[in-house]
Amino acid sequence: MKPSTVPIFCGFALTAMSTAVLSHWWSLRQFIAITHTAAPISARSAPLLAQAPAPPASPPAAAPATNKSQKDFYESLIAKMNGLQSQNRDLLDQLAETNRDIMKLEFRVDTHSESFRPLPVTEDSPFTSLDDKSGVLPPRAEPVRFPTQQ
Repeated sequence: MKPSTVPIFCGFALTAMSTAVLSHWWSLRQFIAITHTAAPISARSAPLLAQAPAPPASPPAAAPATNKSQKDFYESLIAKMNGLQSQNRDLLDQLAETNRDIMKLEFRVDTHSESFRPLPVTEDSPFTSLDDKSGVLPPRAEPVRFPTQQ
């Protein structure tokens, strides 16, 4: 493989990509010129315009009835949305009240009740003594140090 093969291949790839970008830019430029201005149209895009359907000249005769039904539909839709909004607001208020009730909740144990039975505690249980000050968990293990290679 010659040392000049890679630069030649990269040059061809760069040329192909540049050509694709320029072709895309040119077609978009022509499309924008066709749709927004009265710029001259090239012979290449003229057949595309001939195939496009023409917009209707006047609205259909049933348009007022359609507009009335659409208006009724949108008004009912807005009414339903307003109802959902008020329902959502009520639910948020109920949630806030529930949260306040939960924050005030206290648990009390009735020790005088017949159903109250305390947990059995024995003296030989290792975690009931308060003298060792180790807490509930056993003491942390010492880290193992490996010898370094020198």
